[in-house]
Amino acid sequence: MELSENAREDVMKFQQIQQQLQMIMLQKQNIQAQIAEIENALKELEKIKDENAYEVIGNIMIKKSKKELEKSLKDKKELLNLRISTIEKQQDKLTKNASELQEKLSKQLKE
Repeated sequence: MELSENAREDVMKFQQIQQQLQMIMLQKQNIQAQIAEIENALKELEKIKDENAYEVIGNIMIKKSKKELEKSLKDKKELLNLRISTIEKQQDKLTKNASELQEKLSKQLKE
């Protein structure tokens, strides 16, 4: 069965959307891992009795107050949660586009 030019273009668009979805899902997993790491760091920070802690930046450790480090971690977590929210919106939009294209292709193949 020979596909029309439009159907071929739609197949290519569908494949591109699938690739974008895979990339977005990888980004989301990466960010979720970072959030989990921050949550673990915050839990460990709660256990520290000393008022000072160390933050690893690159290859060095910087001494910071416990409160300062806690605020920094919470800010990073909030930023990452915003990025997750944005990624989820992109994911929803791409999923919707993929579904619509899939329906369109199904109709074209039945013709």
